[in-house]
Amino acid sequence: MKTKNLIIIAAALLMPFMAGAQALKGSYFIDNSLNRNKMNPAFTPRSNYFQIPVLGNINVGAMSNLDVPTFLYPMNGELVTFLNNQISVKQFERALPNHPHLDAETSVNILNFGFFTKRKSFWTFDLGIKAGMDTDLPADLFLFLKKGTGTSGQTYNIANINAYATASVQAALGYSRDIIDGLRVGAKVRAIAPVAYAALNLENVRLTTGKDKWTVETEGYVHAAIQGMDADLPAGEMVPEVGFDINRMLQNKVLAGFGFSIDLGAEYILDLPGELFDGISVSAAITDLGAVKYKKDAVHSFSTQGSVDWVGFQNVGVDDLENFEAAVDDFVNKAEGLMNLKEEQSASLTRSTMPNVYLGVEVPFLWRKMSAGLLYSGRFSHSYYRNELTASLNITPAKWFGLGINYSFLNTAKTLGAILELTPKNGLNFCLGFDYLPMAFTSAPMLMDEVPGFLQNMGFTGMPVPLSLRMNFHVGLSVALGSKHGR
Repeated sequence: MKTKNLIIIAAALLMPFMAGAQALKGSYFIDNSLNRNKMNPAFTPRSNYFQIPVLGNINVGAMSNLDVPTFLYPMNGELVTFLNNQISVKQFERALPNHPHLDAETSVNILNFGFFTKRKSFWTFDLGIKAGMDTDLPADLFLFLKKGTGTSGQTYNIANINAYATASVQAALGYSRDIIDGLRVGAKVRAIAPVAYAALNLENVRLTTGKDKWTVETEGYVHAAIQGMDADLPAGEMVPEVGFDINRMLQNKVLAGFGFSIDLGAEYILDLPGELFDGISVSAAITDLGAVKYKKDAVHSFSTQGSVDWVGFQNVGVDDLENFEAAVDDFVNKAEGLMNLKEEQSASLTRSTMPNVYLGVEVPFLWRKMSAGLLYSGRFSHSYYRNELTASLNITPAKWFGLGINYSFLNTAKTLGAILELTPKNGLNFCLGFDYLPMAFTSAPMLMDEVPGFLQNMGFTGMPVPLSLRMNFHVGLSVALGSKHGR
């Protein structure tokens, strides 16, 4: 297997994480932003609007709390893996997060608009397609790879390796209004029509180390739900033969089930003219709180109980391509044995959505031309809870112009973000921003045989690789229709 093949494999594995539709956190404290309504349904923009289909909301990104420095370490002018004998177990354990995860989400707006009615009430409606992937990998799995290297006769029991993928059509109706002076509340009801669902739940993974090989044994379940799919498991085979009948899918109206979720939010702004705390706002919201039920006739379920013997990545450095490629080839050739599926009687499945929590505090100054905000965001996955803090500085010299710079930390790598919002009361509105910009890079000699001169001049001896796996980008276009009801 050539080096270029390794790059292709790595790129293919990362592609699902290159499209993230999570709301842009940098827009949370930009008053006229359309995007912040996704995080808190109480928020309103400046005017009535409709978003241009597809172009109204485009996101690309990657979300994970696993970073390059967790697994690759500079040593003697090269990069070595965490399995190298000179990297201690304690050093690797300090770099490893408690609950490693990889998340991805993407969506496309088909129809999205909002408008004010009497008493400053605000209505929103959106229809779109949404897909996501959520993967939880126990820290013990990675620690086993480090501790198991070169040892003999030790057995590790690791539980709760979970991966989920979903695709659905969603329609949501939202409403917000002022309750008392300074207090605004909002809610959004969302219908979810699932098109596809897949899940891998490994309840037990038993790993036995050895000087010459490692043995991996798995026990768990595999579920898939999609109309028109056939998954037959021939006698003696470990992996089912999958077929797809588009006509049957259409006859069943494409949908694999039905679900719903709700968003709830509130914002309170202090009105104390002349006082120190005048204009300070506090807000809170929970979004995507609900469940989805998949129909029995669309569900395929399997139990898995497999075993594989593998030589592992024993003391492989990045420059040791021959042994690295041999280890990858060996695992790929034997990976089918880990599945060893057994078909189970299908039944309907009910799965919860993954709610998000937002808590924000904003302090304005310089006659509200600037503000400082602190946003706490959390996400309930199927296995663990992820959280993050984002501090932002927001500049609004005019009502139609918003600029923000933010810094995210807590349970993720420290990263910078920025956002620009141009929101005139009438006409075309424009948004451009990102939450996670990699600020540090390292050289990866294995990814480039010959380093271009301009990279050498910048001090790189190989392909520049960002140290953070979190990155995103957002661009959006909408049309403002004017209103007198903006707060």
